[in-house]
Amino acid sequence: MLRYRMAALLSVLLVGAVAWPQTPATAPAAQPSITGSISYVQRMALPPDAAIEVKLEDTSGATPTTVASTVFAMAGKQVPVPFQLQYNPVDINPAHNYTLSANISVNGKPKFVSTTAYPVLTNGAPGQVNMVLQPAPAQSSKAKGGAKLYDTNWKLVELNGQAVVAGADGKPPHIYLLKKGELSGSTGCNSLTGSFIAEQGAMQFTPAATSMRVCSQELTAQEQALVLALKATTDYKIEGDMLELLNGQQVLAKFQTQPKAKK
Repeated sequence: MLRYRMAALLSVLLVGAVAWPQTPATAPAAQPSITGSISYVQRMALPPDAAIEVKLEDTSGATPTTVASTVFAMAGKQVPVPFQLQYNPVDINPAHNYTLSANISVNGKPKFVSTTAYPVLTNGAPGQVNMVLQPAPAQSSKAKGGAKLYDTNWKLVELNGQAVVAGADGKPPHIYLLKKGELSGSTGCNSLTGSFIAEQGAMQFTPAATSMRVCSQELTAQEQALVLALKATTDYKIEGDMLELLNGQQVLAKFQTQPKAKK
């Protein structure tokens, strides 16, 4: 009798194991992305090697931070050109603001740029955007003012939209740019050296070093913000006696001409 019951129980367990529904393996989640299209209003065809850059930035802070970007060729396509920009969801803070921008360049020179901020992802903004680009500013107009860029002592008058605090010696921060690509100046707290490249309105700084003077907390914070602004600079514009350092359309810092500081 005991053997019969054990055999019956084993039979039920085997049948149940066969009949029990199997849980399918979970497929890995696809990486989220922003999709849309890029176009411009001018009626003109661009060469197949024209490059399109799409960039996602966190614009919550004083200086935009790139979260994701992609570059691809026109490859003979005509506008509107579709795009897909993947991003890591870990990098997205629901409380922050994010914008999308794009540009089209030919032979390394900007041809079309986005002049409108396109909010995405958070605070009710969409995940699909159709961007319309505008002609890039004429390179000749930037080059015209570029002659004043060099051998000029530029006094810092605005940093990240805020007024500038005078240095420990009562003088404002400043930079001096030489044609051979050397940078010197003062952060208002310490002396500043480095190098830069400027060509047809584009600009890139490499701040090399500062002296090690200990200053007030306010001046130290301003020094750090200035160095970050220099590192983030991608472009510049000169109007009259004012120099603007830009990251895309974002104004990072404003300088005004002044007599060269005496050594």
